[in-house]
Amino acid sequence: MDGPGSSIHTGLLERMQRRQEELEEKSRQRKQERGEQEGLSASSAADHFLKTFHGLRSSLEVRIEASEGVAADELTDYLDGLVKSVQGIQDLLNESSRHLASFQQKKAQEEIDDASAHVQAAVATLQPKKKFGFGRKKPAGKSNAPPKEPSTKDLRGGSTKDALDGLAERQFFGFKNETGCTLTAVPEELAGRQLNLQNLVDCTVVALGSSGAIQAANLDHCTVLAGPAARSAFIKDCRKCTFVLAGQQMRIHNTHDSDLYIHVTGAAIIEGCRRVRVAPYNLAYPALDQHYITSDLDTNNNRWDQLDDFEWLNEDEASPNWSIIPEGERCSDWLPLGIHNDPIQSYLIAQKGRVVSAPQPRQVDFVLTGNGGLRRVDFMGRVSS
Repeated sequence: MDGPGSSIHTGLLERMQRRQEELEEKSRQRKQERGEQEGLSASSAADHFLKTFHGLRSSLEVRIEASEGVAADELTDYLDGLVKSVQGIQDLLNESSRHLASFQQKKAQEEIDDASAHVQAAVATLQPKKKFGFGRKKPAGKSNAPPKEPSTKDLRGGSTKDALDGLAERQFFGFKNETGCTLTAVPEELAGRQLNLQNLVDCTVVALGSSGAIQAANLDHCTVLAGPAARSAFIKDCRKCTFVLAGQQMRIHNTHDSDLYIHVTGAAIIEGCRRVRVAPYNLAYPALDQHYITSDLDTNNNRWDQLDDFEWLNEDEASPNWSIIPEGERCSDWLPLGIHNDPIQSYLIAQKGRVVSAPQPRQVDFVLTGNGGLRRVDFMGRVSS
């Protein structure tokens, strides 16, 4: 039977949870207050952000520290809630970036990254590790002893372990560890979710829908064509890539020799980048206007040519780390929509040499199979298993 200490601990967690929900509710109300905030001075808006931000951040830290005392059967949902809270704080920063100075944005982002690392550490720590030791092998045979009832500790190391092992995988939505593929996602799959791209080489990603956010890490010689994201796009450690993206905020870290065609309504920040070029977002496909509405992006506000280089502190000279793509060098024919009404199928057909006049094309040419909830086919039209 649990003692008084357990009841006190449970009550504490419930109060913290209620407090977190109250703070998140206030955070959800910020969109409704956006009109009022437009009338505030820049300093007042920044103060409003900092107060809300630090409240959410402090509450999250308390909940992270309390995670070790959570019951085994509640642990997965609890950790899942921590991950979602980090995303909520990130959303707050993305939506408030236009009111903040560069140093405030950078400091807030560092705190969010730190909180995210703490959450991941909590997940790793609470996943039980298999103990190793030497001993004599027990002889085979039936035992007359009754089966042992699993204790809470056993549950933490059993079914809960499996759940924790799958937590990071469930949080991941996107593509990783692929070479030479065309990777596609349709609007129904994207719908408000964060699209993750990791460890891709010589790949083309076609994600025509309104995602929640986009994160790309360690891409080499890739092209990413994406519809408007409701929040941010984060690009890290990419080389010789082309990105066609739209979102509230863009953050590009340690990326070299890459072109970005972007629509960004808030801050566009680079750090540790070399030879990055930018141009306005020019992707076109039938549902684009609807996806702009879904993502709540202002089509009349695009700061594509106002990148802020955190490594370049000389305000009297332009950063040498980024430049504008000359109009004569800009690509615009991303999707051959004249071939087929479906832009994704159009793209896949075009990748096979534009052989579109052949009578009765085999249906298998257009089948896309599941890969973690997304669809994939290689450049030659071969369906991957």
